[in-house]
Amino acid sequence: MRRNIRTRACVQIIAIACCTLLGCGGSQENASSGPRIGMMPKLMGIGYFEATREGAEEAARELGIELTYDGPHLDRSEDQAQQVSEWTTLGFDVIAVAPVDPEGISEALRDAQRAGVTTLTWDTDANADKSGRSVFVNQAPNEAIGYKLVDVMAEGIQAKGESLAGNYLIVSGSATASNQNTWMEFMKQRIAEKYPEMKLLPHLTPNEDRQRAQEQTAEALAAHAELKGIWGITSVSLPAAAKATRDAKRAAQVYVTGLSLPSEMREYVKDGTVEQFVLWNPVDLGYLTIQVAHRLHGGNLKNGPQTMGRLTNVEVRTGEVILGPPMIFNRDNIDDHRF
Repeated sequence: MRRNIRTRACVQIIAIACCTLLGCGGSQENASSGPRIGMMPKLMGIGYFEATREGAEEAARELGIELTYDGPHLDRSEDQAQQVSEWTTLGFDVIAVAPVDPEGISEALRDAQRAGVTTLTWDTDANADKSGRSVFVNQAPNEAIGYKLVDVMAEGIQAKGESLAGNYLIVSGSATASNQNTWMEFMKQRIAEKYPEMKLLPHLTPNEDRQRAQEQTAEALAAHAELKGIWGITSVSLPAAAKATRDAKRAAQVYVTGLSLPSEMREYVKDGTVEQFVLWNPVDLGYLTIQVAHRLHGGNLKNGPQTMGRLTNVEVRTGEVILGPPMIFNRDNIDDHRF
């Protein structure tokens, strides 16, 4: 992986040098007069980050920005840090990263800032102090996400006339993902305050690996015959948990919900394995990230409710931009969304 990234960087440097010397033209992106922005997901090749890419490219076209949307194919912080360093060397104006590890990316972001690059995070935050990033583009308030996940579970079980008492499982992603860890803290807080009869088992961290998430969930289902509910809190882990539950023929006994894409969950909602789940619009998150990056570069990101392109009522705070509240998806509305 590192050798491939180095090779790609060398090719890019040579291409830039050749075009500078020869005056050659480039693609529509290369011909843009706007800032050069690199936007990096946790990893490439999963539906959620393909959806954010769609929104990012939409905003880049509107703003006349040269956008490079790229990242590692494994959720490894060292690969992200290396790519940040390479983008810095290549002269990018702005770098936006969804970190795998909030600590592991911080030094590379700080070095980029020292070199004059504007840096921000999106989807997941870095260590704000160590990284020096300008702002975090957050999909929704973390407390709202954590609370909503628990409320959806509790209300779904109670709607069936059942008691909430029992064991529950969270299937997360990476052990270092700051967004997931923060959501889990708020989930625990909500349970303690409102649903103390719900007992959490140790959570699972299969990384962004659907097969591993499915296998670990299947093992948990086999080990806990009394399991009452499962949250999958990544776009990968929820469909994996749903499939494991369906394959175990436990959908009638185990309430499954969490965070994922409508495109990933449609079959499980329509066959009744999952009644409803939570997310935001990832296309809008990608779109917002580029809008924010553009304003940061221009020095005109102001606090308060803002309109950014086609998005209205975007909340801008010191150090954070919030897309909006989480959304609920179910059988009634899942076909209304294409992401």
